[in-house]
Amino acid sequence: MSARATNLAILALLLAQLTSGVGGFLTGEPSGRWVFWAHSVGGFALVLLITWKWRIVARSFVRRGGGLWAAPSVLLGALFLGSLATGLLWSTVGLRDVPVPGAGPVSGLTLHVALSVLLVPPFVVHAAARWVRPRRRDLAGRRAVLRQAALLAGAVAAWRATEAGARALRLDGATRRFTGSREEASFAGNAHPLTNWLTDRTRRLDPAAWRLRVAGAVGRPLERRYDELLAAAPAEVEAVLDCTGGWYTAQRWRGVRLVDLVAAARPVPGARSVRVVSATGYSRRFAFEEAGRLLLATHVEGEPLSPGHGFPLRLVAPGHRGYHWVKWVTSVEVSERPAWWQPPLPLQ
Repeated sequence: MSARATNLAILALLLAQLTSGVGGFLTGEPSGRWVFWAHSVGGFALVLLITWKWRIVARSFVRRGGGLWAAPSVLLGALFLGSLATGLLWSTVGLRDVPVPGAGPVSGLTLHVALSVLLVPPFVVHAAARWVRPRRRDLAGRRAVLRQAALLAGAVAAWRATEAGARALRLDGATRRFTGSREEASFAGNAHPLTNWLTDRTRRLDPAAWRLRVAGAVGRPLERRYDELLAAAPAEVEAVLDCTGGWYTAQRWRGVRLVDLVAAARPVPGARSVRVVSATGYSRRFAFEEAGRLLLATHVEGEPLSPGHGFPLRLVAPGHRGYHWVKWVTSVEVSERPAWWQPPLPLQ
């Protein structure tokens, strides 16, 4: 494979990997598993391209020799190989805890995401500095099509072989969910892991002073105390909390249905979304029609929620990744804005 074709293939695959990686964070339903399959195949395609890329790098060093000029490329290469290695190790042996200076132990999946994010700026600079305009035969010629088909077939074969090997050897990666997450403390109540999104921090709220408010585009705003929620007819749902940090847990959650509270507040005819807000200011917005699937939980497996898990009230959002499961809920806002009126991923 020529240097031009190799570099164009790597460029296209890295862009596809970035897109599918973000898509994986947005996907919580099994029907979206193809996003993770595409990400896996793309990763193995990049692994296969290393042989050709290494030859290009070696020729460059032979021609120019060592020196400071190579520092940015070395950094880019290290991040690239680190991202590939952590992704491969996570999907096979597990790589559950990796000590990171200043951050402590982190999961291999978190490290994979961090290295991939750090890869973006130097990759953009490198691609801009060495950009070569593609030729038609690089993309649409007979050889190009055959080369792309062979690369895709090889990547799919390598992916499936690795998956089969992990199952045969009973490696940790064989037990992961379609999202890549590993099971943790299912049906064990508050024993499952404690994680928060980015800068959110655990709050310890006084249930006697705490209030839940339902307001916004409603005809009758309402307020509920904690004891009033406990006295209401309980609803229970079994749902999987799947954290983007690489773990999932299945639990039975008990509380009140969000749709019942919203209905009691008499939403206006034009209501299009429901925004659930935490005591920390963190919030997520859902389509109004989805309110029937959402639960405001006070208990998990019969236990009152611990502060770390959102006491006195947290959102249970089946089919959504963990960052949608808002903790320490203090208000529900009915809105005439659409559900997409928010960043795809939270900024807090």
